Amino acid sequence: MQEESDDPVIKTVQPSLKTGRKWKVTEAVDEEKECLKMKEVISQTQTDCRGFGSTTAKGWSKTEGKEKRDMIRDEIRNKEDSTWVQKAVQQPQQGQWTNWDTAIQRSLTWNDIWHMAPRRIRFLIRSVYDLLP
Repeated sequence: MQEESDDPVIKTVQPSLKTGRKWKVTEAVDEEKECLKMKEVISQTQTDCRGFGSTTAKGWSKTEGKEKRDMIRDEIRNKEDSTWVQKAVQQPQQGQWTNWDTAIQRSLTWNDIWHMAPRRIRFLIRSVYDLLP
């Protein structure tokens, strides 16, 4: 946010951010800026049967201020999420949640639901609609 300021004094101030040994904020932001610039050069590819130019995506050079910060934040989040999924898939025992082969197929009848405890029904409904705490 300070890098984009018009004031030269504010622009040169570098706040100290304590993040840890493995992950550095400035390195991650710089890397994602370069990725966004490269994505703009490569451009967006057509993935469906809509016409050429039917999608409108703002490039890095056409955005300013909050939009640029949001783009950087989203890129960092996507990269970190993909890193965690990659790590989970590589671990055979812990990464089983990424594989649906061993999932139990279950069909509930109204009679089964009628004889369930209310808390269990509440849990099942919340899990279906992704509302678990």
